[in-house]
Amino acid sequence: MARQLFASRTPMKVWLILGGAALLFGLQPQEVHAAEFTDLLDAADDFDDLDEETWDPFDFNLEPSFRFDYSTASISREAPCTPGDPFGDRPDSDLNESELRIRNNPRLETDEARCSEPSTVYNKEMLFKGTRAQLDLKARFGIYKDLELHVNVPYVFAQTRQLTHDNTSANASQNVSGANSSVDPNLTCDPGQAGRCVEREAGNVFEQGQTTQQQIDSLDLFNAYRYFDLANENTYTRTGFAEPTVGLHWAMFNDHRDPTKATMLLGVDYTMPIVPIAQRGNNAVGRGMHQLDFSLASSKQFNWIEPYFGIQYSLPLASPNSPIQEIDVNNRGQVFTNPPMSGQFSVGTEFIPYENLEKGQRYGLDLRFTFGYVSEGRDYTPMFDHFVNSGCNGKTIAEVLPQFDSSGNITNVEDVACSWVVRQPSNSDGPRPVYDLAQAVEDGNSDQFYSDGIMTVEGYGTFRGDFGFYLQPSPYFQLKGQVALEHRQEHFISNARTGRDAANASEVDADDTVDLEGADAAIERNPVYNPSYDSSGERFRVQAYNTWQFMLTAALQF
Repeated sequence: MARQLFASRTPMKVWLILGGAALLFGLQPQEVHAAEFTDLLDAADDFDDLDEETWDPFDFNLEPSFRFDYSTASISREAPCTPGDPFGDRPDSDLNESELRIRNNPRLETDEARCSEPSTVYNKEMLFKGTRAQLDLKARFGIYKDLELHVNVPYVFAQTRQLTHDNTSANASQNVSGANSSVDPNLTCDPGQAGRCVEREAGNVFEQGQTTQQQIDSLDLFNAYRYFDLANENTYTRTGFAEPTVGLHWAMFNDHRDPTKATMLLGVDYTMPIVPIAQRGNNAVGRGMHQLDFSLASSKQFNWIEPYFGIQYSLPLASPNSPIQEIDVNNRGQVFTNPPMSGQFSVGTEFIPYENLEKGQRYGLDLRFTFGYVSEGRDYTPMFDHFVNSGCNGKTIAEVLPQFDSSGNITNVEDVACSWVVRQPSNSDGPRPVYDLAQAVEDGNSDQFYSDGIMTVEGYGTFRGDFGFYLQPSPYFQLKGQVALEHRQEHFISNARTGRDAANASEVDADDTVDLEGADAAIERNPVYNPSYDSSGERFRVQAYNTWQFMLTAALQF
């Protein structure tokens, strides 16, 4: 009676999908095992037939799995584009602050082929290459009828991130080097030498005799930052245990038990942040997040074909020691404090050319497509390792402001190129973020500034195709293989908001704007906002982000 009651509540859409598949192939259902996509272990199972031969008191699988991911992407950057010369011979004194910032931007594009009217374009900057070699040791336990408990412990042999100048174009003029890079420009250049260099651009912005406040104000016009080293093609490698996962899956219907029904599986998995977190100064791979994964999946076999679908929702919650968190409880300007949520929908078909239930033999092929979406949030990016290992980390405000010799030449060009690191309040290693640089210098602030490498990432869609096979020659062993290609839509990977306006009653100077400096900046400015790469016209964008995944699993079944 209980099964009939549950059967009457099967969602109509599920039956329409499965029924449509049956009509499409003109096949009749038979008693079989669930698809690999919806398979689970059970125990204390007699299939309700009181037959000792079908009595299954215990199920346990040990499934070591090796996975290798290979990712590539290109990273571009926004640049202002104004066709021709919009400012003509007008002196700087006749330009407003916005116009002056555009004129002084060394990345300004004026080619009419790039834009027919003032707009923002994308200049290519870097190529990303990443790999991850990982061993998953998964144990699955059947604890009762159609109820499975599983535990997975992953170990990462090597996770690498590499960034290089984007110089793969056949047209050499379109390639990126120190002469035109906005990430790693040349520090010095000879008089009259074409291309960018920090020394010349800093000399055009800063003047000898400026006060500290004037120098800090001039940072808004300075754009020759050297974020990290690209010329040496640095590759950073991390290794160690990743976060383990424990999960509980239950099949409310099972077509092996009752061929008149489709298998319907519900699952919840919990990922535990109990391993070292990837951050500056270590080579760990942990992400420091509690994560809950909720899933629903269904399948139904019709002779040699078994269509299925699944839905999954992932909710990550940063642990207290994660770099992804609320930076300043006294500030309301931080718009995103959590990692991105994600959801995905999978649809696929399993093809079973041979199956022998009596001998426990089963061979199959699996074809699957998955569509997903990742929400906006604070996250790791392809630039993470390069930012946390940047030579600019550890600078103070006084060190990155220009210093002049008696001839008016800047003597600390390399430090000035690192001034981006002090422009983000949360980079300070002091007890609180530094919102007002001029006031901090006046107060004798000697905090060192470090990037944590975490960015505010724009939401994006994902598309994935999987092809797999499984070979089960006996009830005690199964070999599974899988190859997949995932594409992530292009999206901004440095997209922090400036902040949020506080209530007038909380402000020193009541207004309806977000104050980035002054007395109200400490409660309104986003502490993770860095104008050097988060402001419009300066943001980084990842494109053509593709990941190949190869996996091989040997399942020992008891």
